[in-house]
Amino acid sequence: MGSLRLFLALCVAFSHFGMPLGFPTSDIAVQSFFVISGFYMALVLNEKYGPGSYWLFISNRLLRLWPTYLVILIPSFVIASNWKPVLSLDLASITYYFVSQIFVVGQDTYFYLFTNHGTLGLTLHPGTMPNLLYKLAPVPQAWTLALEFYFYLLAPFIVRRGPAFIGGIIAASVLLRMALLSMFGLGGDPWSSRFFPSELALFLTGSLCYYAYAPRSDTQRRQAYVMLSTAAVLLPVCLAISSWDGVSRLASLALLCTVILIVPYLFKLTRNLAWDRYLGELSYPLYICHFLIGWMVLPETTSGAYISVLLSLALSTQLYRWVERPIDRWRQSRFENTPRSIEGGGLMPAISR
Repeated sequence: MGSLRLFLALCVAFSHFGMPLGFPTSDIAVQSFFVISGFYMALVLNEKYGPGSYWLFISNRLLRLWPTYLVILIPSFVIASNWKPVLSLDLASITYYFVSQIFVVGQDTYFYLFTNHGTLGLTLHPGTMPNLLYKLAPVPQAWTLALEFYFYLLAPFIVRRGPAFIGGIIAASVLLRMALLSMFGLGGDPWSSRFFPSELALFLTGSLCYYAYAPRSDTQRRQAYVMLSTAAVLLPVCLAISSWDGVSRLASLALLCTVILIVPYLFKLTRNLAWDRYLGELSYPLYICHFLIGWMVLPETTSGAYISVLLSLALSTQLYRWVERPIDRWRQSRFENTPRSIEGGGLMPAISR
């Protein structure tokens, strides 16, 4: 599983550096991370966190993501200059911007907010609007962490309830996605991949993968397999309808379908491989740090893109060694008699466990 996570993070990095690999597209790579994250959260919530552990779970999730993000955010503000127009906004807008930058939550709204005569305006049809707040983010990819946080807040109330309940929430999420498109014309970016209520179906499809991996009963296993098979077809079809850019997109959607179907088996196959786990641990720091490297190297050429990716990988190894491992040891010390091996990472959280 770790190799897959690192591959998906590399796909996102190459895309941001102007050298998309073409397969998968960056949005499908991120959505595949959401599926993997949903699997890991169902795994740890069912097998590691007992009753009454909600705040322990939430605080451990924050400790898993926030320190590395903060370490990258500070130099990103120093090196990047794209955020400085924010200082010309009114006090409320500046406050909202910096609070959401520090605490991550709210950055997904940047795709619907735009600067307008010294304040922030709201649009439901961003289209090609040039002055979206998203363009003023020094760590632009951090909006995905906001969606991860929202899922963490909800997951303890959903993923322990069994396949049938999870399947019902998935169906509601998919219906909402299609209703927004058919009734209000809200399709394409950002509605196709950045709106949390619609993306929740991807997270919870990953949670269904857990019930295919470790069911409580044969009935749960059968339910999980049927629902997974349905989701593996239904979700790519819905994504194709809401955002279509040609036949080339079929390959990316086929990968998402494959990820949904193989996650239980891939985890079982690789969970005890130390080298694979290490590669997976690099996926989150790579995902978070690559824009910082991009701000410095400015990869406008093919060689610049490859140099930026290599430097991002090098920085990821150090972030893992000096930031994530020490904090992870502390997180693990908060448990008593809990085997560490089941908490493997998933963007993030998929890139991050």
